[in-house]
Amino acid sequence: MLSRLLRPVPLILLTLGAILMIAMTPADAADTARRLKIDLEVRRDGSVQQGAEQGRGKLVQQLTLTAVLHSDGTPMVNNPLDPEDGKRQFERAQRSQQKVQAAQARVGNAPAPAPDMAGMQARAQQLMAKCGQDRECLMREASAMSAAQAAGGDRATQARLQAYGQAAAACERQQGKARDACQAEARRKAGGGEDEPDDVVETPYLMFTGRAACRLEATVKIDNRVEGSFNDVQGVVPFTETTQAQQARRDEVLCPMLQVVLDQRNGRLWTHVMAVDSANGVNVRSEKGRAPQRSEGPVSLRWMEAGPWIQQRLSNLSAGGEDRVQVPVAGGGQAEAVLRWRFEPL
Repeated sequence: MLSRLLRPVPLILLTLGAILMIAMTPADAADTARRLKIDLEVRRDGSVQQGAEQGRGKLVQQLTLTAVLHSDGTPMVNNPLDPEDGKRQFERAQRSQQKVQAAQARVGNAPAPAPDMAGMQARAQQLMAKCGQDRECLMREASAMSAAQAAGGDRATQARLQAYGQAAAACERQQGKARDACQAEARRKAGGGEDEPDDVVETPYLMFTGRAACRLEATVKIDNRVEGSFNDVQGVVPFTETTQAQQARRDEVLCPMLQVVLDQRNGRLWTHVMAVDSANGVNVRSEKGRAPQRSEGPVSLRWMEAGPWIQQRLSNLSAGGEDRVQVPVAGGGQAEAVLRWRFEPL
């Protein structure tokens, strides 16, 4: 009776891990460093309107960023930078639960209820708080959580499943094939067979992040000029407004905000790199018949109509390349964005 139930236990462990990205670092994981370089330029010539003001503006904006990012070499089932990842993990958890229920039906147990995803997330958070990065503790505690569900209310079966989980967790003290053999032996001793292999779950993703000294270097250039007019009590008032900023930064405080996920199957990159979003500059505004107004301070990068394309493209990169887009400006004009990137070993 137990041989069929021993197989679903890893599926429930996968569900817990997939929801909260449980980090169980394999013994053979190797730290890897790569240099990321992003060059982004936007040129815009077109209509500008803000409140009662309207006119035409010319914007040239450039961002260059380089940093060294590290991965601990741990393959992951999840991709935290992909907005679609949560949906995939939920669907995987549902498939796992269906297999658990099918296995229970074959041995005459009552099907387990559908998984409470919110409850599982809360329990997984408790598990991570208790175990941290301890693989043996993670497997032991997750087995205890899942045994009750897999046993379908049968206390004797639950006890045997939990004992199996504890024995399999103890195998984490070993490495490689010895660990696999230990876990297979634990399964045999608990009454499990070899007729149903565990599901093979891909772990294609590597996470790269900026550490405290990621050698971040960034240069921002902004040149924006707007000529327009607005109406006041005296009639139409022409104005000119210029904004110029240029700053080179080596700010390692921003390092932890840099993230890249690599899909090892096809080399696709998802990036989260827009931590540098401004530069110190000068703004001068001149209105007809009035003294110019000058101010200094941070000037924010504004990608305007090219923003959606930039966001989408930074989540679909390769190891290196160049791409560009032209976007029409509402009211007349055009914006062009050019993106160049490289992500290569040191």
